[in-house]
Amino acid sequence: MLRDQIQSLSQNLTPIYGPREASNIAQYLAEEYFGKPFVRSNPTLDEAQLAWWEAACKRLIACEPVQYVLGSAWFYGRQFMVNPSVLIPRPETEELVETIIKSNPQPTSQILDIGTGSGCIAITLSLELPQTAIFAIDISEKALAVTNQNNTNLGAKVVTQHADILHFEAFAATLPLFDVIVSNPPYIDPADKETMHANVLQYEPQSALFADHPDPLVFYSRIGEFGIQKLQSGGHLYFEIPETRATEIQSRLTTLGYQNLTLRNDLQGKPRILIAQKP
Repeated sequence: MLRDQIQSLSQNLTPIYGPREASNIAQYLAEEYFGKPFVRSNPTLDEAQLAWWEAACKRLIACEPVQYVLGSAWFYGRQFMVNPSVLIPRPETEELVETIIKSNPQPTSQILDIGTGSGCIAITLSLELPQTAIFAIDISEKALAVTNQNNTNLGAKVVTQHADILHFEAFAATLPLFDVIVSNPPYIDPADKETMHANVLQYEPQSALFADHPDPLVFYSRIGEFGIQKLQSGGHLYFEIPETRATEIQSRLTTLGYQNLTLRNDLQGKPRILIAQKP
């Protein structure tokens, strides 16, 4: 019966994630794929259902994230398609989006999301602020394919472009001036790989996690430089940042000329959102 299958999976995942998270993953897999009413009825799986379940269990036991197994992840109340070409959306990023929405941008505002990945930031802003023009760029064409599919699936109107922000001089002139630039860029130092869980390190895209550069904060500097050129006077940068590097990132933006820097804590009380204003 399905309840037994869920319990067995939870037990197999416990050495990897611990009992509580293992139980949550097993229950989430069942409810997302079969639906909560089906799970509550505790049926015996038919041959096709059992084959899918067993294949999914093997992938999870190999540390593949449950969102990739399902091909979807929830973000801000909407279901986004995800695959290993894009990062799995995180709750901290929902807080970043919520911060922008609560800032009440003018209806005529133009917003750019840099390193859009699945498109979760840009598409959510497009749907929550329908009169605002939303643009998104990413260096990965595979990631942009996911963004564009989510854009279509969710009925958003994000304008996407393939671009490398580290070499923005090549394309900056093709973009308008923006009122807001938002980014959750790669910022993990490759030296920290040993501390990361296998489900992240083995499956999520390395280029979206690690700043493959001698300076792990290079994206903050380059996006800051880009913003000096492409933000309207009084426009804002919104960054998701590593909690341990807030002071250094603030210093870099101040050196570039940004003012009114504001650091906000996430729901765990960690400094994860940084806002800066162009004079």
